[in-house]
Amino acid sequence: MSISSSIPVLRGDRGTELRSAGEELVLRRPEAELRIPLAAIARVRAERRDLAVELTAPAGAAPTVHRVEDVSAAAASVFADAVNAALPERAPGEETVDGATLVATRSLVFDDEEGAREEDDTDVRLPTHKGPAYAACAAVAILAVVVGLIDKNWGRGIATLLLGEAGVGVTYVALVGLSGLWREWYLPRYGITVDGQQVFRDGGTTNAFTATDGVTRHIYGENKGRPVRIAYHPRNPRNAIVCTGWREKAGTLVLFLVIAAVAGLLDYGTFLLALPAFGG
Repeated sequence: MSISSSIPVLRGDRGTELRSAGEELVLRRPEAELRIPLAAIARVRAERRDLAVELTAPAGAAPTVHRVEDVSAAAASVFADAVNAALPERAPGEETVDGATLVATRSLVFDDEEGAREEDDTDVRLPTHKGPAYAACAAVAILAVVVGLIDKNWGRGIATLLLGEAGVGVTYVALVGLSGLWREWYLPRYGITVDGQQVFRDGGTTNAFTATDGVTRHIYGENKGRPVRIAYHPRNPRNAIVCTGWREKAGTLVLFLVIAAVAGLLDYGTFLLALPAFGG
């Protein structure tokens, strides 16, 4: 007997999730995913805000119990009643098997001990643009020296250096923030979007996704066990983002636009400060 799709999905603490999937239950924890056939379940118990899935066990043996803690008490009660009603009937005298042997477990943990790190064990990270930033800092330093030498006014040169380097720093922050927001707008529309999967990796939580080249990559994101969608550039899967709603980014967009405006004022001020040294 199959379980109705109206059975609630239980989401507990630490990203634990329990849901029905036809003739089995799927228990997903950050470190592993367990697929529990209905034939392996003796009963399901709702214990206030906890739910216990007790597996079958031979006579005299202690049964294995899987728990989901800190869930909705109402949802746990509905879930337990529905699953218990759907459990297969067992004939009188039928030998009871160890339900734990019927459970399929898939590890979601990736450790260094599993082998050498290759491309599929490398985190996807936002580009830092550090090279152009270093070049801009060097250019401002050279400009300050030139202003001091030509104008024979080292006070103007030092002021050019301080104002210019401040402008470079603020401009860098603005460009990194706005380029990140651009990627979050562009990739879901013109890239490839796939479902991601939360995994534990080296003691931290990441989202794993598989691109069209068959390589599994990881991108940082705390989704607390909820499904997540990941968009990446078709020609460069390392260029990827976790898809989120734009409503929550409105404030971030305004913030970086303000930072960009401040950067523009600082850069323009540096230009005006240095211009007299060149006869402007």
